[in-house]
Amino acid sequence: MTRGEAHEHIRDQEAELAAAAEAGRDGAYRAYATFLGESGRMDQALPWWAKAAEHGDADAARTLAICHKDRWEFAEAERWYRSAADRDGGCAFGLATLLKESGDQDGAQEWYARGAALGHVQCLTNGAVLKAARHGAFAEAQAQLDEAAELGDRKAASARQVIENIVDDLELWEERLARAEADGDAEAAFEALSPLRDPEYAGMFTYYPSTIRAAEVLYARAAAVGSHQALVEQALLVARDSDRIEEARALAVRAHELGYSGAAYVLGVWAFERGDQRTAEHWFETAAAAPDGHDYARFYLGLIGIVQRRLDEAERWLRLTDDAEDENAQDGGLPKMFVEQLEEIAAIRADPARLPDPELAARLPDLRTAAESGGVEECFAYADALDRLYRLPDAADWYRKTGTPRALLKLGRMLQDCHADETLLVPYFGPAAEAGDAGAAYSIAGIHTHAKNERAAGIWTLKAAELGHVRAAWGVGWASEERGGDPQFAERWYVRSAEGGLARPAFLAGRSMVRWGRYAEAERWLVKAWENDIPEAAYHLGRALRRLGRTSEAEQWLRRAVERSGDFDPPRGPLGRRVDARPELAELLVEAERDEEAAPLVADILAEYPGPLAGHRLAGRLARQRGDLATAEQHFAQIEERDSDPGTRMRLREIRELLAQVTHEH
Repeated sequence: MTRGEAHEHIRDQEAELAAAAEAGRDGAYRAYATFLGESGRMDQALPWWAKAAEHGDADAARTLAICHKDRWEFAEAERWYRSAADRDGGCAFGLATLLKESGDQDGAQEWYARGAALGHVQCLTNGAVLKAARHGAFAEAQAQLDEAAELGDRKAASARQVIENIVDDLELWEERLARAEADGDAEAAFEALSPLRDPEYAGMFTYYPSTIRAAEVLYARAAAVGSHQALVEQALLVARDSDRIEEARALAVRAHELGYSGAAYVLGVWAFERGDQRTAEHWFETAAAAPDGHDYARFYLGLIGIVQRRLDEAERWLRLTDDAEDENAQDGGLPKMFVEQLEEIAAIRADPARLPDPELAARLPDLRTAAESGGVEECFAYADALDRLYRLPDAADWYRKTGTPRALLKLGRMLQDCHADETLLVPYFGPAAEAGDAGAAYSIAGIHTHAKNERAAGIWTLKAAELGHVRAAWGVGWASEERGGDPQFAERWYVRSAEGGLARPAFLAGRSMVRWGRYAEAERWLVKAWENDIPEAAYHLGRALRRLGRTSEAEQWLRRAVERSGDFDPPRGPLGRRVDARPELAELLVEAERDEEAAPLVADILAEYPGPLAGHRLAGRLARQRGDLATAEQHFAQIEERDSDPGTRMRLREIRELLAQVTHEH
């Protein structure tokens, strides 16, 4: 079967499926939607999936929900899951998971339970884990997981083992603590809980938040015995809930007042993470001045001095450390992280552009006078000047006083540069993003990406892309392609990014268009990619032009691709292979009956890839053109059982008939 015949067959198949769907025949909506989706036309498939779902097809509803979720269209995803969740366990599971990811834990719990009642074993497993994670209902969860494991869910058994280990550990720590309480030994009480501070248990707190409450109680008991350090550990657990930060701060202050110097350091870190450098500096100085002076407090004081360009103070704090036992110690015993900051101080001193501008400093009094008597623009100008002069705490005050989306955005970016905890800065970026600032929206997406919150990152990346951020548009396309199944959505965003001037998305858009047979559209983007030194574009451009019948141009591009193949993108994934332009060029030459030019290429392909079909297919065609029927038969016979192309069997049958004639004649 020739390529043209194959295309004609596909067109006929599509016409039949479309006619059946238009007529509303049983199962036709799903069949046509599936065909369109497999052809890379999800936009066209969605209305037919919707028709199937509206006629009671729960699998179609689930497919729609997944597609919309992959496009970050969560309201639509939820709508389609709900349309069948009360009768289909798969939709109930999808809905519960969607609600869980959105923070609606009660809704997730309800739908896992309803899905389990419908016989969906994964709902049974996930519902059990959620009960243990939220409420500490370990016994109930274990019984449910036993049931799920008996029904064949492998994950249920491993989840049950995790919960069993948690229960055993909590009981063991409680027993050790009880002995220390009986002895009235504060140090032993704190030590009894030492495993809770092991990084190994960080995941326990993340995935089973109910254990945080259990650990809080244990530390509170240790603190009651007299362990001030336990009070701080309790505060750290409380602080994991952002709504309880004041409660956590009060516990740490109490520990400080009781004489534990480490509490001042923790209070300093919390203030630093929130961008409150004044408060942070106070607590770090308190920790550093303690009899057992805190080296990390001195490090933070050095960091604050650097970002505020109080370089002499910063250097003094960084050189005060007495931790000479650090395995990475350098420069007379200083730890590596301290040395790196001292090097940063030297670099700043050597670069006038990184130091406060004296002319701007001279204008500061007039800017302040204008700000005190003027409006938001004057306030913003004063805040901006303070920011550029590295008077950061004062700049923060005036940005907040200004209060406009622009001012809050500047404050958020300033605090980012000051190493504040990004997850606490979203409120500073939000007003500007909501007002249409694409860069602010993209910053929020980046914050959520770093925090591994995929849902929020996707929502904000899409918002930034819709607002015109070209890198966000690239990210939307890339994420969609990585998830697979929706090439139109990905390609649409690649094109928008390419229209904004980026070359890599232009390449990705062109490659996608070639993959789905839109060769004329692809040319523009692949030329752009080639002109921006993406060599692999030559290969896809050669393929496109060849299928457009522009054989001479196609050959030129394919030869360029062969020449630059060493510069192509490396293969993705362990099973990936680097794109090879030689088979495409060899096929072009074979079709043009330029056998002498094709032969070395075909020989190289066979030598490097003796197993794949393409080499034998080409070698068989080449031998057939040269009249070497025996060699042609040998190559086609090797791939006959593996090759889905009907043309291979047709050629093999023809060759064997010719060979039989030759044998008969002799």
